[in-house]
Amino acid sequence: MLVDNQSSHPEPARRPVDTLSWLPRPIRYATTLLFLIIAVGVVGYMVIEGWSAWDALWMIFITLTTIGYGEVNPLSDGGRLWTILLIISGVSVGTYTLTRVTALLIEGTLLDDIRSSQRSWKMKRLSNHYIVVGAGRLGMSVIEEVTASGGSVCVIEREPKNIAALIRLGVLVIQGDGANDDVLREAGIMRAQGMAVAVPSGAEAIFVTLSARHLHPTLPISTRAGDKEEALKARRAGATSVVSPYRMGGWRMAHGLIRPDTSNFLDLATLASNEDLLIDELPLTTDCTLIGQTLGELSIRRVYGVLVIAIRQASGQMLAAPDGGHTLVSGDVLIVVGASEGVRALSAVL
Repeated sequence: MLVDNQSSHPEPARRPVDTLSWLPRPIRYATTLLFLIIAVGVVGYMVIEGWSAWDALWMIFITLTTIGYGEVNPLSDGGRLWTILLIISGVSVGTYTLTRVTALLIEGTLLDDIRSSQRSWKMKRLSNHYIVVGAGRLGMSVIEEVTASGGSVCVIEREPKNIAALIRLGVLVIQGDGANDDVLREAGIMRAQGMAVAVPSGAEAIFVTLSARHLHPTLPISTRAGDKEEALKARRAGATSVVSPYRMGGWRMAHGLIRPDTSNFLDLATLASNEDLLIDELPLTTDCTLIGQTLGELSIRRVYGVLVIAIRQASGQMLAAPDGGHTLVSGDVLIVVGASEGVRALSAVL
């Protein structure tokens, strides 16, 4: 399962996005040009005739729509020449826009084009999201768990059948090869918070991992592996964690038999769909006000109803069941378990 770790990754600056970019490109360009003609026309009437902005806008409206109510105010020769220019440019652009929309409606592709443009528009705005490569059974489980945790997902998939299913679910998806650098950039890999490689082929998973690591040297990458050899190669390719579905499934079934209560507890604590109990990791940033205090001084168990079960120190060492004398330092990651409300309250403080 991918863990929401937004506080450890500063949010990059958002790039300005065109507010009309969700429209198909020909219509977007024509609409932008039409608005530009209207704006310039208003300024022209205000300068040439000395009209108010409202009178100028009304004159442009009745002119471009060919309603023909008559002039708002008597026009000078300069005003009439300006009106002629507006008629030529405005009617031409308006006719082109109407023609394009009609053609797309007749071809039946307008809605598809709009949906495609909307997906591209949303992808450009994605930040601190998770990329999932492959939408098979394993990939869909990752998608469901991440979205249930409140995370944003962008999926890279090649199978049209899986893509159609993801679109129906409202999931952002790119059709392409996850090992392709251009596809990874389109998915916003430089702004992503983590990546799950869930393709069925071990060789492909290693290649995707290698490509992603080359583009983003610090990105957390969880990669699927079929056996120990693939797991070793995935680590060498840059995976930060490796998951073997068969090995994990066998381990879970065995522990369900040997330690059923422990297994049930972990299921409850790690499933995002469970609202009563939550296990999470909370990183301590340099500006955290709790740095320098001990666990005993903070009384986390009493104040928040949350138990600190382990601490991953900045050196990478895992400290299990820390005592109250442990002093918190920048770079520590608290692994906590408790009621969901208490964990979220503690996360807000950290």
